Amino acid sequence: GMPGQAVSPTHDAQAEAIAKECAEFNAPPTFVRPSLTKFPNSQNMKQKAKIPLGVLFQPLARKYRVPAVNFGSVGTVVRCKRCRTYINPFVQWEANGRRWVCNLCGYINDTPNHYYYNLDETGKRADRYERCELSTGSVEYIAPGEYMVRPPQPPVFMFVIDVTLPAVNNGLVDTVVHAIRTALQSEKLPGGSRTQIGIMTFDSSIHFYNLNGGLAQPQMLVVSDLEDLFLPLPDDILVNASESEKVVQGLLDSLPSMHRNTKINESCLGSAVKAAHMAVKHIGGKVLVFASTLPTVGELQLKYNRYKPPMLNTEREVELLKPADEEYKALAVELTRVQISVELFLCPNQYIDAASLAPLVKFTGGDLHYYSNFNASQQGDKLREELLHVLTRNMGWEAVMRIRVSRGWKITNFFGHLYIRGMDLLVVPNCHSDQTFSICLDLEENVIPEPIVCVQCALLYTNSDGERRIRVHTYSMPVTQSFPEMMNSMDAQAAASLLSQQAVDQALKAKLADARTFLQSSCSQIVASAGTGTQGGEPLRLLPLYVMGMLKSIAFRATNDVHPDQRVFSWLRLESLPVDMQASFFYPRMVALHNLDHTAGTVDEQDQVQLPAPMNLTSEGMSQDGAFLMEDGEMMMMWIGRSISLNFLYSVFGVSSLDQLNPDVAETLIGTTGDQLSSRVNAIIQAIRLEREPPYMKLYIIRQGEPAENRFFSNLVEDRTLGLQLTYNEFLSKLGSRPMGAAAAAAPTATAGPMRQY
Repeated sequence: GMPGQAVSPTHDAQAEAIAKECAEFNAPPTFVRPSLTKFPNSQNMKQKAKIPLGVLFQPLARKYRVPAVNFGSVGTVVRCKRCRTYINPFVQWEANGRRWVCNLCGYINDTPNHYYYNLDETGKRADRYERCELSTGSVEYIAPGEYMVRPPQPPVFMFVIDVTLPAVNNGLVDTVVHAIRTALQSEKLPGGSRTQIGIMTFDSSIHFYNLNGGLAQPQMLVVSDLEDLFLPLPDDILVNASESEKVVQGLLDSLPSMHRNTKINESCLGSAVKAAHMAVKHIGGKVLVFASTLPTVGELQLKYNRYKPPMLNTEREVELLKPADEEYKALAVELTRVQISVELFLCPNQYIDAASLAPLVKFTGGDLHYYSNFNASQQGDKLREELLHVLTRNMGWEAVMRIRVSRGWKITNFFGHLYIRGMDLLVVPNCHSDQTFSICLDLEENVIPEPIVCVQCALLYTNSDGERRIRVHTYSMPVTQSFPEMMNSMDAQAAASLLSQQAVDQALKAKLADARTFLQSSCSQIVASAGTGTQGGEPLRLLPLYVMGMLKSIAFRATNDVHPDQRVFSWLRLESLPVDMQASFFYPRMVALHNLDHTAGTVDEQDQVQLPAPMNLTSEGMSQDGAFLMEDGEMMMMWIGRSISLNFLYSVFGVSSLDQLNPDVAETLIGTTGDQLSSRVNAIIQAIRLEREPPYMKLYIIRQGEPAENRFFSNLVEDRTLGLQLTYNEFLSKLGSRPMGAAAAAAPTATAGPMRQY
């Protein structure tokens, strides 16, 4: 009813029972995060709130072990005959367990004989706690034969490396070769003796390598006719990694010197991806492309003159952020048909048109890694660590995913790196532990929703050991008619994440200014509909902070200093970034290092490094005699004031004045001075890095007064910054909400990092 109206006690008891059931059996928040944990019961209520209704999924998140379920004895996996929902803790039972009612579509199914068990006095299965699929929201089924169209594929890695003059000069070739060698020697590549590997290089032509294990050394075969691409050696380009180990190592040892004296500046990246497609299409797998140079020869050429700096921060900027044409998307769709995913590592020293290359990763379940002005001595560590992570993390192959939702509700949008085949089959040729997908939901017309809304995400994939698995996450939310109850159930991080996805959508459909207007007006309507800041509690204080952070971030800020490649990278990253990492992108974490209490940087009983308390993102808390560490999930910066104590400099870096500290090597000194403070600062940096990986966050040391400090100060989102000349309190009053004072604004520090229970 309306707030203040009496509610009948039976309704209350029922609502409580539903809430308890959801809390007990839902998939953990590691895997599923809805923007509201209590959904509205009418279209009217949804529109009044303006909070985006949706759910974020990270199906293979690595922080949690999912129980395996084998239905071999039952004959097949138990699913609803009508809508194909997997059996889960929220189904209802009838006829003493002989029938079950699907909690998504309401269809009454017969229980298979082998799966029958009697019910207890509450009408639940008496054996529910002995069966994972009836007592936990996240399970993984071992898939029987009918879930395979062919034998499960082995892990396949095809490396496609740019060897043009810029890629040799900036150190890309050396760094990549070194990282692949490290990965092979560490024996951490998944798949053991089944794994297959191939290496190709390209400049203005394509170089294949015969890696047949019987050869004394690899042979290079050059294909320079890009009009008529062919595979010179169909059988020996992709080989078994363990059988050809010596030949592969031999090639890696000689690759850098083979191309060291090149004079070739032109790249045929488009043709090279097509050649990789030909080489692995009989199996599928991961194609890893490393490029420093815009493709100007061969197929799918791009043009340098597309980049026009005067268009930045104008109505027309968005033209630079969309693909030049549909060609790379068409190629990506071809790749998904044969289970190929592309991982793109761009290491340019000038414009590389990331916007046009982006569909290669967006539609194949891959990711873009972007290192602007790449130079191996500065960013080599980051590239190497991120490549090693991509090669060794938990991943799945030849995957498809379906997300189903209760009757009365519909999915209106999918976000993430995937290709939608037909109406709702989500194709993800390579899925992995870092990938996040999201959906937006809406009520169907003229429906009175059931008391519970349920979503189920099912990912069918082959794991790296060659087993076909179905990872299923089921999550239910009570529906409420109380507006305050719904508003208070908002998850600010999940809501902010959905807003950012919708904003990118708006920008691409129209222009960047529309995305900013959308963010501001959504935020202002959400804050207004909650009434004054008091009843909304913590989430309603956090949301404006995250939205303000978005408006000031490189993803959306209205300045002419954001390179289009950089902006496209931030958009692609936001599309598949875990929720807590998105939150740190919009509201970075800042801690003081010069006045650590006695516990910071030491290890507690649980073996966790204790971190200093996060600070508000405003320069008011900073001082010239301080050292402050800031991280946004992508990079770290340490700002050191001019009046820092010499004692601190000597203890942490082993230097006796700030002028003696060389920012380029400063990071390597931390933790090496033998001083306890140095070790504690090092422990804090490593702990934050571990919490955020991937990516690998490089640390930049900035001395007060250096030009690089602009980057640090632009992250102080509660102050006036380049992108938006409003403080947090000014932003709030512009939204029509009362300023909340510094103490209230400090709220996000509690949730800026990943929540502790993970």
